[in-house]
Amino acid sequence: MKTTEKIVTAGLAIGGTLGALALLNKLTISQAGELNTVLTGEERRYPWKYGDIFYQVKGAREARPLVLIHSFAPGASSYEWRKNVDVLAEHFRVYVIDLLGFGLSDRPAIEYTAETYIDLIGDFLKEVIGKPALVVAHGLSSAYVVMCAYRRPQLFEKLILVSPPVALLAERTSDVANTTLKTVLKTPIVGEFLYNILTSRRAIQGYYDRRGYHNPGLITDQLLEYVFSSAHQPDSHYPAASLLSKELVVDIHEPLARLRTPVAAVWGREEEQQPSEASRAYQQVNPQVETHILERSSQQLQDEQALKFNTLVRELAGAPIAK
Repeated sequence: MKTTEKIVTAGLAIGGTLGALALLNKLTISQAGELNTVLTGEERRYPWKYGDIFYQVKGAREARPLVLIHSFAPGASSYEWRKNVDVLAEHFRVYVIDLLGFGLSDRPAIEYTAETYIDLIGDFLKEVIGKPALVVAHGLSSAYVVMCAYRRPQLFEKLILVSPPVALLAERTSDVANTTLKTVLKTPIVGEFLYNILTSRRAIQGYYDRRGYHNPGLITDQLLEYVFSSAHQPDSHYPAASLLSKELVVDIHEPLARLRTPVAAVWGREEEQQPSEASRAYQQVNPQVETHILERSSQQLQDEQALKFNTLVRELAGAPIAK
């Protein structure tokens, strides 16, 4: 009898704890509220095989297509291009995409892998744009556009990689700790609760302080609230489980070395990874990679140095620059 009582007591305790965590998870989602875009382009949705993809278009129909692909982090979205779209749309037909699991795109409960995003980018370029495009990709997205351009070069005119990590050039190894983290994060209640801790407002601000911005004054309340809201839409912990456990990292050493598509890469001078070393690493793999470093900026250089960044993109694309 005592054993039975202990089991019942333990079960009630566990049930009560899970119930409390579930309530906290719902509270976090309610605090996030509805997510809306702040960009000014025409809003559209691309019905892809795993879910609808939200994107916006701005610029003359006859202009060369330019695609902006956001970085990977909890709460990431096309919001990061808010200082770039309008200026670039004066010269290009700009497409700004929210990748699957992020922003205003669907967040299906699937196994997110690098191949998921490589396929998505390729299908989007083929089915939505339909001709070679200039593609600007930030952070981990750089790996996916390189892989896609290697496999489907006819879809690309040129690649511009923004803060591409040096880690993408190294062979990927399995890690038991990361595999365990992924398993935990995917659990419905406990995993979501842990994810909510990792993506609290304080955690997001800490991330941008350490790695995002050289100028902390640009980490505004508006920025933090938008990222927090994006990070806490329903089922956001599914793509984050693969991201935070580093399951989305892919080795691009060989594809980059063999790539025929023109490539340029740009880093911020104040990044956590040394930009000069990153530049050398990419050029060692492919000497044809054109590299640039923007002063007084970190990984969010398209925001910190928007004017210089927009000018650089136009120069790299061969668009006229006003003097």
